[in-house]
Amino acid sequence: MSTRRGDLSPTVEGCARAGIPVHVVVDRKHDQVLLRSDPRSREYKNKVPHKRGTSFTVPAVVGVETKLSVDHLLDGDED
Repeated sequence: MSTRRGDLSPTVEGCARAGIPVHVVVDRKHDQVLLRSDPRSREYKNKVPHKRGTSFTVPAVVGVETKLSVDHLLDGDED
């Protein structure tokens, strides 16, 4: 049986191991976006959930500092 945790864990671990600086998960089940950063070994040291009605800035370590809307990520592009 597949679970949400089981489906995400290998991906997150793999991204952290590869040194990908930022990992963003759109979690529609919990109506939030999870921003992970600071990869070390097999995990991300920083894990920050962002709720609907807020926005957050992706760290500049990805090459550009970008502000994202949680609502837009959860709902998709309605244009």
